[in-house]
Amino acid sequence: MKKALFILIPSIFLWGCASTVNIKDDNGGNNKIQSLACGDSQKVKDGSPWNITNLYDCQKKQLFIPYQLWTGVKWDGNKDSNCIHKADSTFWVNDVSGTTIKGPKEWKHPETDENMAIWVRAKIDGSKQQYFVCHEKGIGRVYDSRKPKYYEVGRCKFPAGFGWKVGKKRSCDSTAIEITNIELDDKHNLQAIYFNYWNIGYSGSYVLDHKYRYVPNKGMTNAWKQ
Repeated sequence: MKKALFILIPSIFLWGCASTVNIKDDNGGNNKIQSLACGDSQKVKDGSPWNITNLYDCQKKQLFIPYQLWTGVKWDGNKDSNCIHKADSTFWVNDVSGTTIKGPKEWKHPETDENMAIWVRAKIDGSKQQYFVCHEKGIGRVYDSRKPKYYEVGRCKFPAGFGWKVGKKRSCDSTAIEITNIELDDKHNLQAIYFNYWNIGYSGSYVLDHKYRYVPNKGMTNAWKQ
């Protein structure tokens, strides 16, 4: 079993036989990432597109989160490629909830008349269908069948693209996201990210709604409602 390296805020967690690194007041874990991506330890990289040396910008001190982490499809490491990409993936959330992501497909927003490329995310049992789009701060939901309800582009449901830091909350349109943990293997390849998702409640303040875990080449593995 490979040992894993965790960048955690603020306490130590033990995961099987994994060794952990506790980053408490170290700039939200980002000083540790800076060291791994830009220091001598970068020599352990093995060419994986998910290596921290490819995901981290040493000058801007920011993370790039691939859009393919959300869909669960393979990524070639190109950070300049189009956000919207082909997906036909199936995964199980919390080992019980079968989910698919398919797309892109063209869709006209019925309230704004805007034509957009969307992914369709749906439960295998047919209980839920949602439409998602790309924008500069990540991936956001524009339709949910459970209401049904439509949303304008600009909300965030997944942190993707440039400009991310561990422990730094980023606000979108009535939503916010904070990456809390980054899990790396012993060669510093991304194994998982953990993040918090907020939306604005009736009081007008942000309310923590869910915590999520995503894994490369799989997509969402866990969702914890708060």
